[in-house]
Amino acid sequence: MLKRSLSIFVFFYPLLFVELAYPHSAHDPIKDIEKYDRTVAERQASFQTLGSSPARMQNLQDQVDRMQRKLLAMRNLMASDYPHVKEKMSKYKYDYMGTVDEMLAQLKITLKQTDSLFDK
Repeated sequence: MLKRSLSIFVFFYPLLFVELAYPHSAHDPIKDIEKYDRTVAERQASFQTLGSSPARMQNLQDQVDRMQRKLLAMRNLMASDYPHVKEKMSKYKYDYMGTVDEMLAQLKITLKQTDSLFDK
């Protein structure tokens, strides 16, 4: 009986050890948000240098796509961090409301750039 118990333990121990050795989540949503923010800023900075309307439209589509991804990442982060929405209580020490304000300012610039396409 002891031999059987020991053999079962020896068989299952590596499986348990491997499960405990893997980290739960190495994905950092803050890095994703910062990456989307940089991409939008780069696209907005390059907008005026683009000559053709199709290139400008593609630029605007990229901006809107990144803003959508950023909003989705923010929503998921806030949902996972709930109810600690304020920066001082967040496990990520991240200013959610400041980021939302930045996204709105970026969207305003993008919409002004879109208007400039239709004015010509």
